[in-house]
Amino acid sequence: MDTYYFESIDSTNVKAKELASLGAISGTTVWAGYQSEGRGRLGKEWHSIAGNGLYCSIVLRPELEVEELSKITLVTGVAVGTLLTELTGKEVQLKWPNDIYFSGKKCVGILAESSPLNNEANERYVVIGVGINVNQSLVDFPMELRSTVTTMYEEAGKKFDLKKLLYALRERLISQVNMFEQHGFAPILAEWRKMDFLLGREMECVDVEGKVVRGVSRGPDSDGNLHVEAMDGSLHRVLSGDVRLATKT
Repeated sequence: MDTYYFESIDSTNVKAKELASLGAISGTTVWAGYQSEGRGRLGKEWHSIAGNGLYCSIVLRPELEVEELSKITLVTGVAVGTLLTELTGKEVQLKWPNDIYFSGKKCVGILAESSPLNNEANERYVVIGVGINVNQSLVDFPMELRSTVTTMYEEAGKKFDLKKLLYALRERLISQVNMFEQHGFAPILAEWRKMDFLLGREMECVDVEGKVVRGVSRGPDSDGNLHVEAMDGSLHRVLSGDVRLATKT
């Protein structure tokens, strides 16, 4: 599997998608010391700190039906979450659909992007972008972020080798996707639910009809979609978009 390293790049996902479109094999990896235009879901900026975080994108060519590809984000959450728990000795929390927390503070962001869904099966790919706060101290972040973020260093009290972390992450992700291919989504969803940050908590979101809903999270279903129970007892399905803990009123 090819690995491409850049001291600085606009976005590892952009480069990985370019390589994938040219035929890069599954497992091909792009990583960088710094991203000038790192992105999260919904076009949000990912705050990259040169040399201290892991910013990488991995090309996958899973043998899955098109309708199954949207679940890859949750599969990635389990892969990265279990790896970080093992490395830090601290339990992680998964915030649907794409963030990983320690004690309510964000440490990891995930961005999954696929090829056009009408591509032929042998041309189809998914690029998994992962940004991990690894060796930063809180003082490395802007003041406005310090109360909401954390790093592996802050949690474990030790520094980590970024290259070793990259290879461990790729191995774990490929293994988790293989499990998905062979055994379906149910066992992965069961693991995801054990780490669910929002389950049973009051939250706000936008449902599939575009309505702002305030209610209690009931977790993702077998399709990976989040369900929220509103105050009137109605159940709302959330496909994507921002979800956040409800503010006190």
